[in-house]
Order: sequence, then C-alpha cells, then structure tokens
Amino acid sequence: MIAPLRKLPGGRDETLRPGAAPIGQLLVERAGVSEAQIGAALDRQAATRQKLGTTLVGLGAATEEDVARALAEQWRLGFADLDRDAPDPELIDEADLDVYLEHGILPWRRLGGITVYATTDPATSADSLEALLDPPPFAFFAVTDPARLHRALTRAAPRGMARRAALMVPDAMSARTLRLARAAAFLALAGLLAAFWWQVDAALVAVVTVVFLINTTILGLRVATLFAGLGAHHAEPEARADRGGPVVLADKKPLPSISILVPLFREAELVESLVAALSRLDYPRELLDVKLLLEAGDIDTRRAVATMDLPRWMEVVTVPAGDPQTKPRAMNHALDFCRGELVGIFDAEDRPEPDQLLRVARHMRAAPQEVACVQCQLSYWNAGENWLTRCFQIEYAIWFDVLLGGFRALGLPIPLGGTSVYFRRATLKRLGGWDAHNVTEDADLGMRLARRGFRCEVVRSTTLEEANCRLGSWIRQRSRWLKGYLITWLSHMRDPARLWREMGPWGFFGLNAIFLGAAASYLAMPLFWLTSLTWLLTGSTLWLDLVPDWVLWVAGSTLVLGQGVMLATATLALVRRRALRLLPWVISLPLYWTLGAAAAWKAIVELFVAPYYWDKTRHGLSRYFRRGR
Repeated sequence: MIAPLRKLPGGRDETLRPGAAPIGQLLVERAGVSEAQIGAALDRQAATRQKLGTTLVGLGAATEEDVARALAEQWRLGFADLDRDAPDPELIDEADLDVYLEHGILPWRRLGGITVYATTDPATSADSLEALLDPPPFAFFAVTDPARLHRALTRAAPRGMARRAALMVPDAMSARTLRLARAAAFLALAGLLAAFWWQVDAALVAVVTVVFLINTTILGLRVATLFAGLGAHHAEPEARADRGGPVVLADKKPLPSISILVPLFREAELVESLVAALSRLDYPRELLDVKLLLEAGDIDTRRAVATMDLPRWMEVVTVPAGDPQTKPRAMNHALDFCRGELVGIFDAEDRPEPDQLLRVARHMRAAPQEVACVQCQLSYWNAGENWLTRCFQIEYAIWFDVLLGGFRALGLPIPLGGTSVYFRRATLKRLGGWDAHNVTEDADLGMRLARRGFRCEVVRSTTLEEANCRLGSWIRQRSRWLKGYLITWLSHMRDPARLWREMGPWGFFGLNAIFLGAAASYLAMPLFWLTSLTWLLTGSTLWLDLVPDWVLWVAGSTLVLGQGVMLATATLALVRRRALRLLPWVISLPLYWTLGAAAAWKAIVELFVAPYYWDKTRHGLSRYFRRGR
C-alpha cells in the first residue's frame, strides 16, 4: 500500500504518520531479529546516538532492506525495490540532483497523475519536497533503503551524476579552468628557449640566478623545518578497541561514525587482501561505512568484488563513465552516499593499523572545529625489496616523521597525502570535495582548506602500502605527483593577491616553496650534475666564461648544502622510525633524487599536452605480494 500525502498552501495534512508498532518489534516479527539482539542494539544506541536500524545492520543482525521494509510497514507505506523496479528516467530532473542526494528522495512512478517518491526517511519526506525546484502539489511515498536509492539514481541519470562529480569545485579554484595560466607558462618556457638560442650567456646567467634563489629559499625552509620538527615528535598513548566493545571515548563522548572511500581501478588482484585488511579495523561496525568505488567500465575489478562475500558495512558504489576518469571524481561521486561524520580514504593496497580509526576519532573529538582533517603516517611493507624501495621508504620517513611535524610547528599549509587522511564530512562538502581535474587532488585540497582558515594535523598511526619496485612505474608515479604539484601551484597562483589575503604572507610563501620549489629542485638536477661532473673532470665548467665565478660558487654551495640538510633529515627520520637498517642507504639518496629529473621533465610535457591524464600506478608488482605476503 502507498499512502498519500497532500500538500496545501500554508501547511499540510497529516495523512502520513507512523503506526503504533515500534520498528524493533517489526524487525523481530518480520526479519527474524532476536530480542537479545534488539537489547544489545538498544544498549549501544544509547551511547552512539545512531538509529536502531543502523545499529542492527552494523551488528549484522539485520540488512538495510530489512530495516527499510520494517520502516515502510511502520509508516503504512509500500516498499520500493528500486533494483527490480527502476525509477522512470523521465521524472528525474538533473537540476534537483543535490536535493535527491541530500534528502534521500527520488521520483519513482506516476499514479493517476501524481508522482510517487521513494524515500529513505518518511519522517522528513514531506519537508524534503519543499527543496525541489518545482515542488508537486500532491505526492505519494514509498520507502526504500539508501543503497538502492543511490544505485537507482546513478543508473537513471549517469551523465548528470558524472558531470556533477566532475564540477563540484568552483571554477575559480579548479584546475579545469587553467587554460590561460597554462598558456602563460608555455609562453614563458618558449621565451626561455628563445633566449638561449639568441643570447645564451644572458639566459644562462638568468637561469642560474633563478635556480640559486629557489634553492636558497628551499634550503632556508628545510633548515627551519628540520629544527621545528625536532620538537614536533611526540608519542601518543596507546589506543585499544574491538568490534563489539567500547563505543565511547574516555571522556564519555560518543565515537563518530566514519565513512571510508576506497577507489579501485584495475585492482582485481588486490580485492581479497583489501577486504581482509579493512576487516581487521577495530571499530564498532554500526559506526563504520565502507564504500568500494568501482569504475563502470572496469569489468575485471567488478567481477572480483562480486565474488566476495562482503560484510554488511561495506557497499559497492559504481562510478558512472565520464571525464575526467580520475580518483577525485570517483570520490566526489560517492561523497553524498556517505553517512559518516568523518570521511577517510584508503588505496587498494593499504594495510592500516587496526586501531587507526579509534586514534583518528579520539583526535578529532578533542580538536577544535578549525581542525578539518588529520593525516596518518604512511610506510611500506616491501621497503627491503630493492634499492628503489629502500630509498622510497627513507623518503616517506623524511616526510612523515620530520617534515610534516615541522610544517605544522611553523604554521605552514600541509599538502595532504592521498590515503589514510580523514576529513570532517560537513567541511569537505562545504569546500566542494576534491578537484576532479587535479591529479594530486590531495595536496590541492590541503591548500584549499588552509585558504578557508582550516588546519590539518598528523595522527601517529601507520598505514602500510606497496612501494614502487620498478623504475618505469616509479617514474610514472613521480611524474604524476610533480605534474599535480605544478597544476596546484598554477591553480592557486592564478590570483596572487587573493591568495595573499586568504593565506597571509607566511602561507603564501609556504605554498610557493612547497610546490614550485619541489618541481624546480628536480628540474635543476641535470644542471647540478653536469656542472659538478665537468668541474671534477676538467677543473672548470662548460660555461666558466659565461657565468661569474661567484654566482657558480654560491649557487653550487646552496645545492650542496641543500643535499646535506636532506641527508641529515633522513638520518633523523630513520632514528625516529627505528629503521637503522636503512642508514647505509642514506648516502645514495642524491642519486635517487636525480631519477626524479626524468619524472619532472615528463611532467612538464604532460602539463601542456595532457594535464588531466591520470597515469595509474600499478600495484601487486612486488615479489612479496606474489608470494602471498
């Protein structure tokens, strides 16, 4: 039965109202839920403040469909099985997509000229209609569960949903509107090449001077960050929880619900290990909401997931085809499907520490609202595989054990990592989610948060990943990172005056030093080595007569000192991480960083010819993975 609700000017009648039977009783009578399960759920519900149905689903006592059918019976409504009976696409207005997603309603059928809406919450359905662009004078309702509604909406309006996910970030902040900035960068590069052709000595002096200034700035920042990071290292108390255990923190505050987004693309071989890693998370299941994001055209990964018996707190979200096909667009698509107060990100190969969510929850509960996100530490489970992975591990230790703490102590904006980072969902939606056109959407989001006055902090919990163990794959991954850094720099520097006002002089300096400095350091590596080697072999340089000696000495000194500071930072990071076995490899880091020059010049080319191309990092290449570790 579908009960009507008539809407009248100045109010509404009360045709739609719940019945007398509580939903718990209906679940016992209709879904086979036991009285003991209801009692356990009620006890936990008092602490978590979650709905009874959500708690029962998390405890494995009921399914979302069971809860929706009981809710329909309680409200004397019908159940809309949107998987079996798809909504009429003609009824869906793409201009109302935001309303459908925010309020959990969807036009489903026409009965006698009146629209039937599927709703996930009958108690708020009438008010939800008021948000539509053209609210109907009459409406019928049927109940469905959130997962069915989301799947039905994606199938009924795939282009609209894809376009919405791609355009969530405003034009003024998105890389998709950087055509003018990219053209200016291209003209600057062309002008530099022309200058070398017509006046090589003047151009060379200009390049060496710019390199000197950039490296001097970076050197100063590294030294300041190193000393600031010395006092930023601290140990956190141990955190313990289990799936059926505590649901409140020590101060009696309830744990927040957490949604986890896991974008998957061509990751069929990792699905089983991923599900196992997520299942080891020690967090109350009624507060956990995991979304596996699958691209519509990725048949192999979809098949692999379909063979898995996923727990009820995991849901598959199919991302509709669209451009650009990137990780941030997939996450934007799923953001409105999340029910968690916090939203976290994992990659397919991640192995987070089991207590990570509890540590994050405790940190965010204690932090002021201006702390919009926390970044956990990353490490590698195959760090000892070869020279490349050892250096990669040292690099991650530098970043997470020293530099991030130094950035925070200095008040610099933090470029976030793409995994094991957690956001307040309300803040994330307020900012428009991730930029679907930026291939380092994580670093860009860190800057956009800083521009709005929010802070990011670091939680000492580690997620293990797979380090790139093959040179070609490493260069492609590093090239994407550097291209994204350049795009992020261009995106935020398109209006320097506004950036200065929003971030202040220190934040303005930090953004330029982090993004432009990182790319410039890699791009200048060939110049450094060419100068050093020719001097060692011949006692002079190729351009000794073109560039004054003092310029070469000062520029060379800053480059050498910069390398020395980073080697000292690496040593400190390994001592803190208690990874002393990697100390002998620190001396080889300058050679490792030189490999980044190839990635940097590849990034320069792609910046102009394929700025939104996502060079997918292949996982599962490690011999440790193939051996079943």
